[in-house]
Amino acid sequence: MRLCAIAFKPCWQDADGRWLSDGGHPLQMRALSTLFDEMTLVIHRRRSPGSGGMPLPEKAAIVPLRSPAGADLRRKLSVAAGLPGYLRALAAEIRKSDVVHTAVPSDIGLLGILIALLMRKRLIVRYSGSWVPTGQTTMANRITRGLMRAFAGGRNVMLATGEGEEPPAPGISWLFSTAISEREVRESRPACDRGLGSPPRFAYVGRLSGEKGVSVLIDAVEILAREGVRPFPEFIIIGDGPERGALEHQAGATGTANSIRFAGQLERSALRDVLAGVDACVQPSLTEGFSKAWLDAFVCALPVVASDVGAAGMVIGRRGERGWLVNPGDSAALAATLRDVLTGPVDWPALRRRCRAYAEGRTLEAWAAEIGSKCAGQWHMSVVQGKITP
Repeated sequence: MRLCAIAFKPCWQDADGRWLSDGGHPLQMRALSTLFDEMTLVIHRRRSPGSGGMPLPEKAAIVPLRSPAGADLRRKLSVAAGLPGYLRALAAEIRKSDVVHTAVPSDIGLLGILIALLMRKRLIVRYSGSWVPTGQTTMANRITRGLMRAFAGGRNVMLATGEGEEPPAPGISWLFSTAISEREVRESRPACDRGLGSPPRFAYVGRLSGEKGVSVLIDAVEILAREGVRPFPEFIIIGDGPERGALEHQAGATGTANSIRFAGQLERSALRDVLAGVDACVQPSLTEGFSKAWLDAFVCALPVVASDVGAAGMVIGRRGERGWLVNPGDSAALAATLRDVLTGPVDWPALRRRCRAYAEGRTLEAWAAEIGSKCAGQWHMSVVQGKITP
């Protein structure tokens, strides 16, 4: 079976002509490719090379599209201006495929859904944002979720990134998100018995964009500094994105620059090395489905201070179970929680063991197997030696 996967993550070529991308996207595409005989990846070509990238699946045929320019209204106008070209390119690849996979919310991903439905192709849609509406939810997000509800079932496998006891909607299933492999789990040997470091260290892992709430974290660090909290922690910001310059300026303007280090985008091995010297992670997203960074932390036996968005309540659990929850966008509440973590009684070894145990069964291999099982069940097929087979 031939898969056409439509991706919204920007990609670029290195000096050897290999296509790269960052975050968990390349790893998830490799895992997804194992379910099919052939794979075509329709990608956004980044205007300038990125850093810390990983190769896309070697055997995948790569079809680059011009990346829309700008953000918000400017981006919408850019997509509208390039619409004939986008439609032709997507239709050509979808027509040749047996199955279409698209990750949304994404303007190009939404076009892929519509074309696949019109061509009556088997379809896998993964909604990667917060299924529950938040202050960041747009009209396009609502339209996308409405389409998923309307066409769920039969040849259309609809998946919402998250976790819950009840399905997000009839015919739609929850699916966790991850970037950790079984090999990483085997090779990672975190020191679960250690307590809080001296000085304590916290890390943020993820894209530096507005919806990730890193500015809220910097405001919280300023509050802790004004209050004279001791021991005062160090913070490492891991990742890159359009807001990096503004965030570095904010740290300087608030006087917290000496406590915050921007490490940039890191490869997986370097990420593990840095997290080995960290006590906990802070993920202050304003909106989220199921953050891969939660599991990146857990596999290293690190609890997470997270905004109560998306699946965070299910993943982090009750207060102190695998971390702590705060209201999104509330820097004072985040500062108060960090103060409690630093000064309150915490059974760190037990907490670290709970975090590690949660991550061990949520690997890329398990993620792909879950997708394969759901597809095979709806399409009345089988999974033979890891591949979906008619």
